[in-house]
Amino acid sequence: MADERKRFYKGSGIAKHREWRGLKDTFYDYLQWAENLGILVQFAAKSPVRIVKGLFEYRWFGGYIGALHMVDKCTAGLRGPALRTAHIHMHAIMKGTTGMLADSMIGDRRFGQTKAADKFVMLEQTMCPEIVAGFPKLKALPLEVLQGLLGTYMDQNLAPFYMDIMESVGLPADSCRLSANAAGVAINDDYPEVGACLVTNNMPCDSSTMNSQLIERRIKIPTTVAGIPMRWEDESTDRYALAQMKEVIKFIEDSTGEKFDEKAFFKVMKQHNKEVRNEFEVWEYAKTPYTAFGNVISPLFHAFYFTFSGGSMPYIDKAAKKALKVAEKAYKNKIVSFDKARHRMITWGGPGCYFVDFNSWAYNCWGVLVPAQMDMFSGNVIISEDDIDEALLGIAHNYERGVMRRHLTGGYQHLLEVWDEAERFNCDMVLVYDDITCKGAMGLAGVVNDQAKDKNKHLVWVQNDMFDHRTISRNEMRRQFSEYMTAVMQEEPLDASLVDFDDYEGW
Repeated sequence: MADERKRFYKGSGIAKHREWRGLKDTFYDYLQWAENLGILVQFAAKSPVRIVKGLFEYRWFGGYIGALHMVDKCTAGLRGPALRTAHIHMHAIMKGTTGMLADSMIGDRRFGQTKAADKFVMLEQTMCPEIVAGFPKLKALPLEVLQGLLGTYMDQNLAPFYMDIMESVGLPADSCRLSANAAGVAINDDYPEVGACLVTNNMPCDSSTMNSQLIERRIKIPTTVAGIPMRWEDESTDRYALAQMKEVIKFIEDSTGEKFDEKAFFKVMKQHNKEVRNEFEVWEYAKTPYTAFGNVISPLFHAFYFTFSGGSMPYIDKAAKKALKVAEKAYKNKIVSFDKARHRMITWGGPGCYFVDFNSWAYNCWGVLVPAQMDMFSGNVIISEDDIDEALLGIAHNYERGVMRRHLTGGYQHLLEVWDEAERFNCDMVLVYDDITCKGAMGLAGVVNDQAKDKNKHLVWVQNDMFDHRTISRNEMRRQFSEYMTAVMQEEPLDASLVDFDDYEGW
């Protein structure tokens, strides 16, 4: 039996040496590691002085030092076509993320006044960039995701600092951890001072709405709130949704002095639609035993282009098509990339972001392949390329079907789509993340449990605290899953060293 933990320093997730994957795959992996390192060097070269200042100014920025470590964790155990598609997707994610980080520092007024600062429209974490597509001289920048979600992927010890700050001023400790972290960053004045204006919204829940109000008080730039209908399948709300999109456009025009350009807008929407159609192709391969997509990075790639690109990053489409070529070849040649898979499992609910590589661990320890997870089904709206009202309504629909919104606060029937998706991706197991601070899905546990009995699917619940590993550690999450695999699935681990180990102090 394998003993993968020997490769790691005790008490951490830090490896002593790189993973041996056979001569061919190890050599390829080294080359991709070097390419990722090159992306980081290019990032630093964009504005070395301001980026160094950012590292000293912002606590969250230091978490990005762990970027290469995160990539290694998320590709652990991958071989052949699966390793190649993962790296192709990851390069695009790295390029986009470092680009946005560089833009944040270049435009940061803390480091001196700069005209670049007014060329950015800041967006709240659930506002995707399509609404800025009609302003070719402006760029959309996420306000909260860079400082919270992505940082937590790389360093589990990052977010607790900000949540403690949030609680220290009297805000409720049981609020959504995503919002709690964002509030803590705001209270600590750790958001870059960049942007001509800020667009927030009412999604996905009350915690996020309250957090938006707090951030608005701390951010010294013009702010508007896009009221996105909660009843997003009700056609009677479409007129309101369309009006909201037009109000946001008017606000951006008034705040920046730029005018909305329909021609430029539709050009970006064509790219947006390409990204969505690429995703649909990924799903076709993911349903099969010969998929090259699975575990961690494929869903991360979807979340990335949905949240940050929206057609504005052409290299996303290029990366997707390159990965699809690898997948097509693997499928035609009937190559089983995930040859250790004994079960196929779909994951649902709000995951523990401090354990971004949970899917990789489940595969390497227990032989459980995750071909699909909830975030993959967010958005995916094809937007009109020639009718402005239909296109703006399509953007509203895309927001309404956003991450966390569609399946957790968009009506209970959408949470229960898990059974249809489990069937579509040929999964015999369903994992529901029980995020203990998420109010949106708390009342549905009984319904999900009852339906599991009728669906002939194995259902496992794994508790987490989304951003705070101190409440429920990564090892506790592993323990919950391992107990289920042993007691219910009657399985023995592929690698017993991965069942129980301490990485509480590790990144």
